[in-house]
Amino acid sequence: MPLIFSHAHISLIIAPDQKIYYKYSFTFKNVLCIMASYSAIITNASDYVKTGLIDHWKRWIVLVILSIIQIITINIVPLVSGYLVRVYANPDDIAPEIDEYGKLFIDGWKMNIVTILYLIPAFIVAIAFGAIGVISALAGLFSEGKITHLAGLMVGSIGILLAFLVFLLITLIMNMAYVHFSRSGRILDAFSIGAITRQISDGIGWGGYIIMWIIVWILMTVLFLIVSGLAMIPIIGWLALIVLTPLWSVFIAKINSNIYDNRP
Repeated sequence: MPLIFSHAHISLIIAPDQKIYYKYSFTFKNVLCIMASYSAIITNASDYVKTGLIDHWKRWIVLVILSIIQIITINIVPLVSGYLVRVYANPDDIAPEIDEYGKLFIDGWKMNIVTILYLIPAFIVAIAFGAIGVISALAGLFSEGKITHLAGLMVGSIGILLAFLVFLLITLIMNMAYVHFSRSGRILDAFSIGAITRQISDGIGWGGYIIMWIIVWILMTVLFLIVSGLAMIPIIGWLALIVLTPLWSVFIAKINSNIYDNRP
């Protein structure tokens, strides 16, 4: 009969063969602790934005101007992206200054290159699975037999689902790749997939990472609905979008940085 010593949500099991195993158990208290961790990550990122940009409103205004420049130039002058690299590179809770614009430009293009190289295979795989899914669904839709019809729809649905999951997985890795290469300054480190996935697994864990991003997507949806409502008012909606976008970008960057470091 194995001996079990429980503390918090981890149980240490000493089996008769003297081997030690760890068993994770989920209780209501543990769930509350986990939710508190997510809340701490979000609160820390919110405080970072408040103290770094809102309280330093001149820095915020400069970032808004840089955002407009990046939008107008269609990301050719990616100074805001360069600033986000600076946010990723500094794990402390003090927002970096906006200076050395030449370096911001170079770092911004590093981020552009990383994004492009990650999204190209993501789109290729997603389109391939998606195409298989759509073709199979259409074949099933126009087939005469019920079995063929259902099989086609099933294969189509699976193909579309796989396309979404592959795109989601690559996007999740890409978010951590931004932090990984920003810390070293070497763009090739963005493609050290093994090191990046280990950082996730050994830190917050894949389950925690996905849940964290579900929470972020919910927040993003709420913000989108608010901005969409404001967009019904002439000019105000666009102004709100321009003014809030830098805050949101830095907020997400800080969340990614906290997830990478597994700290609130």
